[in-house]
Amino acid sequence: MKLNFYWEENQSTDSLDIFSHPTNQKQVSKIKELFNQTILLIEPNNNRKKVIPIDEIESIISLGHLSKVILINQENYFYDKRLKELHYLEKLHFNQINQSTIINLNEISSFQAEKHARLELITKTNQHYIVSRHYTKQLKERLLCLTH
Repeated sequence: MKLNFYWEENQSTDSLDIFSHPTNQKQVSKIKELFNQTILLIEPNNNRKKVIPIDEIESIISLGHLSKVILINQENYFYDKRLKELHYLEKLHFNQINQSTIINLNEISSFQAEKHARLELITKTNQHYIVSRHYTKQLKERLLCLTH
C-alpha cells in the first residue's frame, strides 16, 4: 500500500484525515487501532476501573502480581497484569529499562551515563529512572530509531 502525505495550513492541529479506497478498510482499521489504543486501569483509592489512552502513560512499575501505572500527569493507577504480560507495548514506543520498569520512550527528555554502564533517564515531567546495563544497548538503539 502506498502512503501519501499532504500538509495543509488550514487543517486543524488536533485532527488527521485519512482517505482510502473501501477495499483498504481492513488496513486502515489497523492504523486506527494504533492511534486509539487504550488500557483499563484500576484507581487505587476506590478500585474503580478507568479507561486511559496508552499514550498518556509515562511508566509502568512491577508490584509483583500487578503493576503500578504512572501517567504523564503523575496520577497513579494499578493494572492487573505483570510486566511479563506487557511486551506487546514495545510496538507502541514502550521499552523495559530494568527488571521492574517499562517506560514510554516518547516521554524521555534526556539521558546521561551513570556508573557501571547504567543510564539515567529523565522524563518530560522531570522524573528520574535508572536503566540497567542489560537494557542499555537496546534502549539506545530504539531511541536512535525514534529520532530518525
